[in-house]
Amino acid sequence: MTTAVEANPSLDVLVVEDENFQRLVLSDSLAANGLNVVAGAANAQAAMKLFYLHRPDVVTLDIDLGEGPTGIDIAHAMREKDPKVAIVMLTVIPDPRLLRPNLRTVPPNVVYLEKSNIGAQEAILNGIQEAIELSRNPENKRALRSTGYHKKIPLTDTQIELMRLIALGLSNAEISKRRFTTVKSTENSIARLAKILHFEHDETINQRVQIARTYFNLLRGR
Repeated sequence: MTTAVEANPSLDVLVVEDENFQRLVLSDSLAANGLNVVAGAANAQAAMKLFYLHRPDVVTLDIDLGEGPTGIDIAHAMREKDPKVAIVMLTVIPDPRLLRPNLRTVPPNVVYLEKSNIGAQEAILNGIQEAIELSRNPENKRALRSTGYHKKIPLTDTQIELMRLIALGLSNAEISKRRFTTVKSTENSIARLAKILHFEHDETINQRVQIARTYFNLLRGR
């Protein structure tokens, strides 16, 4: 069976990735498979400028682009301008909530791929294939298993935000101010979080350090 990618190898692709090496590797990989990589961008401003210039059929987006708009923000902006653009999110982050609080949800009919699960070019090409099918047939329910993202981390938004604040090195008092609660409540929340993360009570180990380490490992896709 011929895929949309195979049937139309001249598909124009815009690659948005803030790490230069990864952007070059992905661009070369896509080009080697017959796709026309029109440009690469490292940040939101460059991405939107190139999007308007080239009007690509497909965009691959990293979620974490450093300071400023995220890949999710860009995806929404691109969809507003071109509802039929095929979008593939490529990221090491298993759950976007880890990146920052109040993050927008991934737009509908966007394929979400974790970089840690991409061991071959086939996975990326399959993701692009699925994104193209979704852009052409947005009501196609068969592809919903891999669109958007699944909250794989069994933690609430509040618990993830608590992890992030601890990882930033904030004291319990400062966390309490930001969360409009008492220090005692924050202490109890940290204790519950440690229990959920299966950290055994050990006087020789700092639970805050364990929580911070876990947060950074998750953020790096480990």
